[in-house]
Amino acid sequence: MGGEGGNIMPLEVHYKNHKAWNGKFEDPEMKKEADQIGHLLMAIGIEELSTKTIDEVIIRKMILDRLYGDATYTLEHYRKIFEKHLGVFIQGRWASTETRWKFVSRHAKGMIHDIEHKVLGDFR
Repeated sequence: MGGEGGNIMPLEVHYKNHKAWNGKFEDPEMKKEADQIGHLLMAIGIEELSTKTIDEVIIRKMILDRLYGDATYTLEHYRKIFEKHLGVFIQGRWASTETRWKFVSRHAKGMIHDIEHKVLGDFR
C-alpha cells in the first residue's frame, strides 16, 4: 500500500486480520467502510480495531460526535459497524496510540484554536 514512486504514504490501512478479508473484499462497500474506519482510527489515536479496543473506539467516536455536533448514531449502531471490521489496523506517519486524555486534549485545543481564530481573526 505504498504511494507512487516508492514513497511511504502517511497512512496505511491494513486488512489482513479482518474476518472478511481473503486477499480482497468480495463487497466493495466492506472495503470502503474498512478504509473509513482506518481513517477514524488515525483521528482517535488508536492503531487497531480489536476485541480489546472496540469499547475505547466507540467511546472516542461518541466523544467526537459530541464535540462536533454529530450525535446521530447510537452505541448499538457503532458496535454493529465496528464488530464487522475487527482486525483493521493502521500504520504510517499519522498512526499513533494516544491516551484518552491526550486524544480529548488534542481535539479541545483544535476547537479552541478555531473559535479564537473566528473571534479574533488575525489579531492574536
